[in-house]
Amino acid sequence: MEKGESISDELRPSLAAELFDKLALEEKARRLIHEREAIEHDQWEQEPEINARTAIFEELTAKGHLSKVEFDEPPELTNERTLRRLVNGWSDSLPEWEMKRRFHEIVEELTIHETWRRIQDGELPADTIVVTISDFPEMCDDNLAPRIGYRALNKKGMVRVTDFENGVRTVEQVSRSQSNDGSSERFFGNQGFVVGSGSDRVLSNQLIATKRHFVDGVVDVQRALDSLAGPNVLYGERDNQDPMLPTYEELRQGSADRENQAQNFIKKLADFERELNFAYKSGRITYQEKMLAINNRREELVNEIIILRPSYAKDARGEVAAEHFEQASLAMAAGNDAAGVAYLEKAIATSDPNAGVVCGGSGESIQSTESGRAKAERLYKEAKEERKNWKWSKGLCVVKECPTRPAKTDVGPCEVCRKCQNLFDAGRDPRRVYSPGIFELLFGT
Repeated sequence: MEKGESISDELRPSLAAELFDKLALEEKARRLIHEREAIEHDQWEQEPEINARTAIFEELTAKGHLSKVEFDEPPELTNERTLRRLVNGWSDSLPEWEMKRRFHEIVEELTIHETWRRIQDGELPADTIVVTISDFPEMCDDNLAPRIGYRALNKKGMVRVTDFENGVRTVEQVSRSQSNDGSSERFFGNQGFVVGSGSDRVLSNQLIATKRHFVDGVVDVQRALDSLAGPNVLYGERDNQDPMLPTYEELRQGSADRENQAQNFIKKLADFERELNFAYKSGRITYQEKMLAINNRREELVNEIIILRPSYAKDARGEVAAEHFEQASLAMAAGNDAAGVAYLEKAIATSDPNAGVVCGGSGESIQSTESGRAKAERLYKEAKEERKNWKWSKGLCVVKECPTRPAKTDVGPCEVCRKCQNLFDAGRDPRRVYSPGIFELLFGT
């Protein structure tokens, strides 16, 4: 479309290539990559918190979490900073398919900013949105996936929507399982477009629409993808058996509540990144050392969060470790710290590296001189200290014998309900109290 032409408020959903000169955007992306210099970082005060919140919940959750970022600054500045970070993430040593994906993400950013420019010029409606679907790359080897930043265990993907309501750039992103099941291609097909098959073709196409087409934004897009995946699908999970997955109506608030509950951990990681940024800029550590230290500290904080909310364990650490995390949580609730440390040590030792995967990948790991027991003792102590800040919320009591199950109830630290915690505090084990036979004896039902 030429500058000066107008689009009516009845804009139909369109591919970005229909509205913009995509070849010009791709050429600009190639130029940015070719002209890139050494890694540069500006003073973006928001960035450590955004990084911490996003990374922690990418590691904790495999599907059914909505992250929201509002950029309280001119969109032009957000575009400049985002491009810098995307170009910094480029590496010629990456597999060819991953370089293509990162190229498409740079073009996506240029597309988003072009959308904002057209809104400003009156060529697009004010409620225009940009939809991007990022599926698990089917060409990625499962063993390589966690090192680059993909969760192969559930073929995790993302769908994100960007808007500029009131001139503020906002991005909402939802995680989903089995993302390369064909639903993405069918989604474009339902809008009247054939983009081709495969994650590369899906990622390289943005849908330009308005909030009238997707009233609930990214939630409506995810709802459509699930309906196209087949019956009884929720966030890509078929015949979902996870009672903690929120409904579409609960998704936004439930995700915000989870992030608010973990706010102290987010702050710890953000402050840690700020300290490392100072050391990096003063030349005391390399960029690689900075990223390794952040990854290591995030992994520790996630382990602490899981002790306080063990329902995260299966997605974040795998099935084997999840059992040990649950036992560590119950031991902490009962005040049996020796057992809690022992279970946490087992949980860390049996954690599946393919489970909690964060965008950008795990890279190398820091070789610690700290023993497994010493590390477990330290993290257990830190988590126990955080118990006093942990908020009560609706959830499934971790005590499998609890009579409130399978319904949700108020649960506190370690995901123990009030009645079970009262029993633990009185020196009684609710697992024994509510065991078959005893429950009927006590309550007559």
